[in-house]
Amino acid sequence: MTQNPKNPHLQADSVFTKIENAHLAVESAKKMVAAATMSLDEHAFVHAKQAIENAKEAITRAKTSTQDPFLLQCEKELADAHHQLTETMNHM
Repeated sequence: MTQNPKNPHLQADSVFTKIENAHLAVESAKKMVAAATMSLDEHAFVHAKQAIENAKEAITRAKTSTQDPFLLQCEKELADAHHQLTETMNHM
């Protein structure tokens, strides 16, 4: 394992770091969905969809054998953002 340069006491690929990355990816996706639904721009929709896919992948990488309540919350928030984006695109 390599050391995390920002937090040397954490390993770069530790479970905590993966969960933190998943959370940040979900937050980013939520903001991109909000921007896309406000602007109604086709390019923003494409980027928001990609951000949702990236967040799903980050959550998958962070999952372990036990269910983490924080990751479950991230999945719920991501599903809500995906629903918001889909509804907006369907009503255009």
